[in-house]
Amino acid sequence: MYQQFDSPACRRFLALIREGRGLKPSARAAGIGKETGYRWLRDEYLRLRDEGLDHAAAQAGLGFVSGRAREWNERFLEGSNGRHHFQVEPAVEEAFWSAYLGGAVLKAAAAAAGVNQSTAYRWLYGRFVSLRTGLPAARVGRDLRLSPATAAAWEARRTRQLAAEKARLRQVHLDGIRQSRLVAERAARPLSAAQARRALRETRYWELVNAGVSNARACRMLGMSRNIGTRLRNRRAAQPPGQAGPSSGRYLSLPERLQIADLLRLGCSLRRIGLELGRAPSTIKRELDRHRDGQGRYLPHTADDDARRRRRRPRERKLKANRRLRALVQRKLNRNWSPEQICGWLALRFPAEPDLRLCPETIYRALLFNDDGGLDKKYCPRLRTGRKIRRHRWRSGSGHGATVQDMTMIGRRPPEVETNAEAGHWEGDLILGPGSVSAMVTLRERKTHYGIIINLPADHTAATTNQAITAAFAALPAHLKRTLTWDQGVEMSRHRELAAATGTRIYFAERSSPWQRGANENFNGLARQYFPKGTDLSVHSEDHVRRVCTELNTRPRKSLGYLTPQALFRAEKKRIPTTAR
Repeated sequence: MYQQFDSPACRRFLALIREGRGLKPSARAAGIGKETGYRWLRDEYLRLRDEGLDHAAAQAGLGFVSGRAREWNERFLEGSNGRHHFQVEPAVEEAFWSAYLGGAVLKAAAAAAGVNQSTAYRWLYGRFVSLRTGLPAARVGRDLRLSPATAAAWEARRTRQLAAEKARLRQVHLDGIRQSRLVAERAARPLSAAQARRALRETRYWELVNAGVSNARACRMLGMSRNIGTRLRNRRAAQPPGQAGPSSGRYLSLPERLQIADLLRLGCSLRRIGLELGRAPSTIKRELDRHRDGQGRYLPHTADDDARRRRRRPRERKLKANRRLRALVQRKLNRNWSPEQICGWLALRFPAEPDLRLCPETIYRALLFNDDGGLDKKYCPRLRTGRKIRRHRWRSGSGHGATVQDMTMIGRRPPEVETNAEAGHWEGDLILGPGSVSAMVTLRERKTHYGIIINLPADHTAATTNQAITAAFAALPAHLKRTLTWDQGVEMSRHRELAAATGTRIYFAERSSPWQRGANENFNGLARQYFPKGTDLSVHSEDHVRRVCTELNTRPRKSLGYLTPQALFRAEKKRIPTTAR
């Protein structure tokens, strides 16, 4: 479609050129082709020359330097600036006016100039319109020797044309305003086709991963390599907090700022801009007063960056500013306390000192991100994971090994186990050393969170595992060993013997479903702080393992109201049950 010189796209294009955006980016933002941009630059150059500017001043006013400007200058000097190719030479029109103003009738003047009568009428009407801007219609009609009826008809025609042109310009302006939001949204997301495809693929990848699909399978479904999926995960895991997110609505967003700039190019008033954005005119005025540059230009991207930087109002981190708080946190980290345990303990220990309050995320960020949050990276190994960067947990497939016979599945477990209304319901598992040679039995009671660790330095066969669990349960009263839930590991293949020896009913979780034994999995993570993966577990003495159990059971727990598992387990041990299950 042919784009007119007075269209909103032309105004956007010329304004972007003056802002120094270049020809191709300006044409792309205005939604036009490069040659259309050159045509508009030529027309604007000729308009500036018509206003009396010389070649250099016109180029400066255009804000664009091009080799085509020499051709435009030659066209202007020849006097053929914008004349239609069907129009006659200027000398022919001058001959017509010389004859007509000399007293010849219209037909004779047209014949003297060598043009037809319709062309002469067109020139005469054009002269009527140009003279009418400063003189009354009757005076112009007399000067051009028109009859009163012809002058009145031409005046009515001119009025209709002026009204139509005014309505057209108003409609063009309204169309430009309506398009401004789309233009701003397109400018806020300047994605190429390839970038859009990659963004869509990444969105679909995260949808699959969040639905439980493994990385390898998601990559196969999307037709990409596993390395790409791994890079996507690592990139998201390494993102620091506080990055620019969507605007809350209280502050101007980048698309709104881009729309303000576009509406300014269209010549809209502050009130009109505020009406289009749903903002007060005073908001628009403050925005322009704050973010205009030295040349009076409003640059929306720069304005958005400045506003975000100003809004952040950086202040010193709490752990860095408060030396006493930092010392307390470091002391507890040295004792392998988790951030949640530290924060809960601070709230109980110093209830009247709000300066010593902290949330767990503050500790995690101080340790796991590169910015100086007040804690040294040397405390990272004291966290349960031992990592120095934050990473998400990802699902992974697992194979199928040997099966345990005659299992009673977790679905048949008594409902009171899930409610934690009574003590005596345990969950258990093995943690393994390198090569699955050495192992440890981990047991955790669901209600009190009391844990037991038993070292198996030589092997972890079914007989050895049964012997260790039987010894651990021997000193417990019957109401504290009601049930035991295990995974489907082969170390529990002689579960009937274990149930007979301990008087405990044994249930099995579904395969590859560790969340069904969440209490024990959590305890395994705590134990791994002291017995890391990949280390030989057989080197630890029974006395050392016992000290680790005592330290874990004397830590305050958030889920217990920051009481300790040991205190609650002792209380349950002394309690006389109504019935022992």
